[in-house]
Amino acid sequence: MYTLLIVLFVLISIIMVIVILLQSGKGQGLAGSIGGGMGSTSIFGGRGAADFLSKATAWIATIYIILAIMISVLYKSHSESAQKSLIEKRMEQQKELPTPNVPLAPVEGEQPQQPPNQQ
Repeated sequence: MYTLLIVLFVLISIIMVIVILLQSGKGQGLAGSIGGGMGSTSIFGGRGAADFLSKATAWIATIYIILAIMISVLYKSHSESAQKSLIEKRMEQQKELPTPNVPLAPVEGEQPQQPPNQQ
């Protein structure tokens, strides 16, 4: 599910970039050339291309934001339930194991220490 949302997010991002780049200010550029200059036989009409692209941008931006929120929520729940690192697992295992009361071996040249008498 998480991977699917990431793929959709990337696709929506690319589509949004394309739609934004198609737009232009004051009817010039690609949006103006689609709708203007051809008269009434154009696909979108005089200002239809710019209106369509601005509405498409709004819808795509809304989908983009919703996907971003969904991904952040899923990532947070996914990271909390993710497996711990090997170091964290080892530390937990060592905490669970009882520590034996075995005296340490003496270092060379040092006299072994006797445990204190318990009275």
